[in-house]
Amino acid sequence: MYDVFIIGAGPGGYGAAIRAAKNGLSVAIAEAKALGGICTNKGCIPTKTYIESINLLKQIKNSKRFGINAEGVSFDLNSINKRKNRIVSRLVKGIDYLLKENNVKIYPSKATIIAPGRVRVGQDIIKAGTIIVATGSRPKIPTFMNVPGIWTSDDVFDLKDLPSSLLIVGGGVIGIEMADIFATLGVHVTIVEAMDRILPLEDIEVSKEIEKIYRDIDIITSARLSSIASTNPFNVVITTPKGDIQLKCQNVLVCIGRQPNLPKELIDMGIRINNAYGITVNKYMETSIQGIYAVGDVTGEYMLAYVAAKQGLVAAQNIAGEDVCMDYRSIPSVIFTQPEIASVGIPADELIGKDYKIGIFPVSALGKARTIEANSGFAKVVANQTGKIKRVTIMAPHATELISWGGLAIDQGLTIDEFLRPVYPHPTMAEILKEASEDIFGFSTHKP
Repeated sequence: MYDVFIIGAGPGGYGAAIRAAKNGLSVAIAEAKALGGICTNKGCIPTKTYIESINLLKQIKNSKRFGINAEGVSFDLNSINKRKNRIVSRLVKGIDYLLKENNVKIYPSKATIIAPGRVRVGQDIIKAGTIIVATGSRPKIPTFMNVPGIWTSDDVFDLKDLPSSLLIVGGGVIGIEMADIFATLGVHVTIVEAMDRILPLEDIEVSKEIEKIYRDIDIITSARLSSIASTNPFNVVITTPKGDIQLKCQNVLVCIGRQPNLPKELIDMGIRINNAYGITVNKYMETSIQGIYAVGDVTGEYMLAYVAAKQGLVAAQNIAGEDVCMDYRSIPSVIFTQPEIASVGIPADELIGKDYKIGIFPVSALGKARTIEANSGFAKVVANQTGKIKRVTIMAPHATELISWGGLAIDQGLTIDEFLRPVYPHPTMAEILKEASEDIFGFSTHKP
């Protein structure tokens, strides 16, 4: 008998387990695969490990601009992969250690809910006061694309050899990061995106700038893959408003999103499902079945590891008797391209035609950016008529770190005046937020 039984040990699951245990509850967690879930083993961590390697490669190749001569630079795919495996292994061991240190019982097998408060693990029936479902998600693949040899983001970080050419279906966050990795490693990359621009959920200025930066990548927008045949190479047909394009490529990588791993037994129990085909939850992370909570990708609407982690904490706190609500107002979007891209606040499309105050400052005019040879990108701060900050977008080095300032400003309801009150150190990339905020009033010192 446990106070809490958690199914799935990704960021939402193991975070909930540790928080519930710290609150004095008896906790068990079941994971049929590896601790850490997709994020640690196949998603966030492997992707960012590869990205750090390619960013270093880019910097070394660009070293002459820093007065450094580096000749004959090359990479070893096997060594990059070994580094990734080493990092993932350490993190998985760390999660295992943390769970055990907090007296969380780990069941390394599949768990099935047989009724509220009752779970089957192998041949055992376990009783639990509360169940948290954190079963994650899997890559979404349309039926006609499910042909032998096609890749998803779960498959690409154990390659022994690189393809000569790669078609990426989907120009969202995952697709763009994958395109950056493969193109930097010398693969000819083509992106097909159904919307009229890549990164369609970001500001249009971001989409335009990233297309300029990635001019070696072929980008086809307002298009869809209409047929695919695996004949080594793949033969694909891309439908566009101007007609069909026939293309041959060695491999195809599908990056059109993920779908929740819904436990069949919960569907049979009649659990409520939302429009994203995930489990419906309220602000306390409770499902429609009393005693069962759900967190992370299985809820369908915010498929981000850091959202899953926050949802897990909210669920654990409420189970422990606290009154905590999940708040989605200041959830950032982060993209680990070069330069990095990050945004937070109201959706970009809600700005169109609205009476907002906007300040923009270019990376190229910032002192710190000049010292690191960064020229592309900008910061954009949006405020309403009373001066309250409603959206922040950054396309710059370290944008994924700096966006937390914007998230804090939006969460706390800061005005531009309040945001500018602290003294910003110089020379730093953080000054780009100060300059963009000042630009709302036309007072930016260094804007050209």
